[in-house]
Amino acid sequence: MSDYIKKNRTNREIRSYARERLLGNMLIPCLVTFFFFSTRNTFEFLMQLGVLGRDLFAFIFYIALFIAINSVFGLIRYGITRYFLSFVTTKKANPLDIFAGFRKSTEVIIAASFMLTLISLVLQLPYLVYAFFFSADTYQSLLVSFGLLLTANIIMYLIECYLAPIYFVICDYPDMRFPMILVMTLSLMNRKNFFKYIGLQISFIPLYLLGFLSFGIGLLWVVPYAYTSYAYFYENLCENYVKENSNSQDSSI
Repeated sequence: MSDYIKKNRTNREIRSYARERLLGNMLIPCLVTFFFFSTRNTFEFLMQLGVLGRDLFAFIFYIALFIAINSVFGLIRYGITRYFLSFVTTKKANPLDIFAGFRKSTEVIIAASFMLTLISLVLQLPYLVYAFFFSADTYQSLLVSFGLLLTANIIMYLIECYLAPIYFVICDYPDMRFPMILVMTLSLMNRKNFFKYIGLQISFIPLYLLGFLSFGIGLLWVVPYAYTSYAYFYENLCENYVKENSNSQDSSI
C-alpha cells in the first residue's frame, strides 16, 4: 500500500499526489499511454472495417468481431492498469507491464473483459439492430441512431465507473477467482465512492479540452496525469476499506 494515501483523501489531494509523482517522471508514462491509445484506436478502426454491409451475415460478423476485439483489448487495459499501479506504489514501474496481461492471470482478465464486453453489447443491441436493419439515409434515422448509441454509451460509462477497480483488484490479487474479484470490486466501489470517482473524471474534462485544442499534444501530459490519479484513487479505496473493516471488527468485539 502506498505511503501517500493514509486517509480518505479528496479528489484535489489525489490529483496533487499524481502531479507530485509525475514531476520529473513524465517520459515513460507518456509513452505507455500513447501506446495504449494507439492500440485502442487501431482496434476501433478494425471494428469499422468489420462493417461489411446491412444484412444478417454482416450483423453476426460484426458482433463476433466486437466480442473478440474487446475481449482481447481487456488484456491491454489490464496492462496499463498494472503499470500505473506499480508507478504509484513500487516507484519502479516497468513499461513492459503493459503486456503483462498476455503472460499472467489471463483467464481472470479475459473473464473481466468478456463480462464488460457482453454488457456493452447488450446495451448497444438496440442501436446495432436499428443501424443494420432499419435505418435509412434520412435525418430522422440519424437522430434515432445517435439517440440509441448515446443512451447505450452513457449507461455503459456508469457501469464501467462502478466497476472501475476491477483490473486493479486483479493486479493485487492475481490468484483470486473471478467471482471473488467481482465481489471485492463491488465492495470497494460503494455509492459514495462511485460519485467521487465520477467527480474525479469530470475534473479532467477542462484539461482534456485544452489537450484537444493543442492538436492532441497536451494529451501526452493529461492522460498520464489522469491515469496516475486513478491509481491513487484505487489506493485510497483500499486503505479506507481496510480501516472500515478493522473498525467494524473492533466494535463487534
